[in-house]
Amino acid sequence: MSTESPALVFELDESTGALKVTFTPAPALAASAAPIAADGPIVIEDDAAAAGMPFVEPPTMLSCKEAMAEQGYGALWIDQEALSGFIRAVQQAKEPTTMTIAHRRDGEFSLTVSDDLMTATLTLIPPQGGEAKGPAVIDAMREQRIVHGILQSELDAALAAGVCEKLVIARGEWPVEGSPCYFTSLIEDDTEDEEEEEEAEDVEEGDEALDDRFSIIKFRDLGFLLLVNPGDHLMRRTPPVAGVPGIDIQGNPVPARPMHEIRFNEKIVGAEPDPEDPHLLVATVSGQPVVLKDGVTVNPVVEVENVDFSTGNIDFNGTITIKGDVKAGMVLKVSGDVIVKGLVEAAEIHAGGNVSVTGGIIGHVASQASTLSTAATQPFATARVICEGSLQALFVESAYIQAGGSVLIKGNARQSEMYSGTQIVVGKGGGAKIGQIVGGKTHATNLIHACYAGTSSGTKTDLQVGSDPFLATQLAASEATYKRKLEEIDQVIKLLAFLKQNPAKAAGGMGEKAEATRRRLLGESKALFEEQTALKEKLVSIDQARIKVTKGIYEGVEVRIGKNLWAVPNDLGAGTIQIKNGTISLG
Repeated sequence: MSTESPALVFELDESTGALKVTFTPAPALAASAAPIAADGPIVIEDDAAAAGMPFVEPPTMLSCKEAMAEQGYGALWIDQEALSGFIRAVQQAKEPTTMTIAHRRDGEFSLTVSDDLMTATLTLIPPQGGEAKGPAVIDAMREQRIVHGILQSELDAALAAGVCEKLVIARGEWPVEGSPCYFTSLIEDDTEDEEEEEEAEDVEEGDEALDDRFSIIKFRDLGFLLLVNPGDHLMRRTPPVAGVPGIDIQGNPVPARPMHEIRFNEKIVGAEPDPEDPHLLVATVSGQPVVLKDGVTVNPVVEVENVDFSTGNIDFNGTITIKGDVKAGMVLKVSGDVIVKGLVEAAEIHAGGNVSVTGGIIGHVASQASTLSTAATQPFATARVICEGSLQALFVESAYIQAGGSVLIKGNARQSEMYSGTQIVVGKGGGAKIGQIVGGKTHATNLIHACYAGTSSGTKTDLQVGSDPFLATQLAASEATYKRKLEEIDQVIKLLAFLKQNPAKAAGGMGEKAEATRRRLLGESKALFEEQTALKEKLVSIDQARIKVTKGIYEGVEVRIGKNLWAVPNDLGAGTIQIKNGTISLG
């Protein structure tokens, strides 16, 4: 098909869709025509015009496009480079010039389905003189089985417009997640009391409320020992709620994450589910509750006059109250708290909870424990108290103390080794010459607080903060166990690979047993990894560690914060010792 003008002829090839244009100059003027610019007027010599010779002005880019539009070819895709070459070629052409300057193009589309089959997106490129791809889009959707969640209005609008980019035209329904099984402790929390104790450090030394707060009876009354009675509510179990499955765009179900059923811990003692409410755990005996992640154990409370040769050594699960003393040479091991109304002599106490000594803890100077690593091998001649919770006593002398929580000494600490996973506070009782740390070694993770450190006679006294005294050992043991588990998993994986290649060897359930072992080891290694992560999170920044001395620190005291060591050069006054600009500073 062709359309002609006086000088331009357009011809469309129906089979290929290519558009050709031909420009025919006036042959009589071609030789005499003056040089012309692409868009400028043609200057004709007077004698040529006078002679009445015909003249045809060469087309410009604009006039050529206008001619295309007028003659019905404006929708075609124009090859700009070819059109520019054509315009340049015809400016001084003497012969007809023909070039292909445009093409007919059909529309294009791209239909993308996400990997999870939850969305389909459409990109439409409009046609340029060709056919739109609307019907092909519908066919492609059928081929990819997109049958659910079609956004019909968005799809219709895009097909009508003939153009869109990454438009979501189908969206699946995500599953509604359920809620997991969880346990809620119904036992009163003593966190507020612990926060009040921390705030008490900033109260002035002479304040009577400060003394009362750190008195032994007050400390116990505020929740140092929590007891329950039979029938008391301990923990509420909330069953899991299953989720609602979803549907992908192909109509397939999308299952919700399974919610596992978790029962109360079967190993707990002193508690059981309420017969009328199986999701409620109640106490069956009087005692001290120990909250677990999936239950509560109630340790019974035992009360004795003294721990001596009449009772013998004591070892049981529970909490014990001693109305009198723990005599020299005795060993007391309990899983709960130890409450001593009298003295602890050169005896040994191991407690899974807290230790409260109304009197003091006193051993023999000659047998004082020397280091944390050798403390377990020391003879009974020294007083040794090891607890996982906090320790509180009136005074400590020639003793070895190890507490996972705080160590609170109302009076003085002399020639003793004291280790705490949090803080050691000596001398909150006030009064002259009260609150002294003299000799021995005092090591706390975060804080050491005392009225005096050392003596005027220069007694060697070691103070250390900024590192957990127990963490390194725990972390190393956990990492070693984790490494062994990984080695065992590697061996089991090799065994499974061998059985897969040799099916006859897997007879008798060998393959199932190996797979069960692999899963068990994976679970154990995951628990160990989580344990290591928790231990590493307990690492204390030395920038936060400090030693507070409210009255004086003496020559002979050695201070260690992290790896930094400072020997006190002479008697100094009150202040706070901490790391500043990378060095130990007293301020």
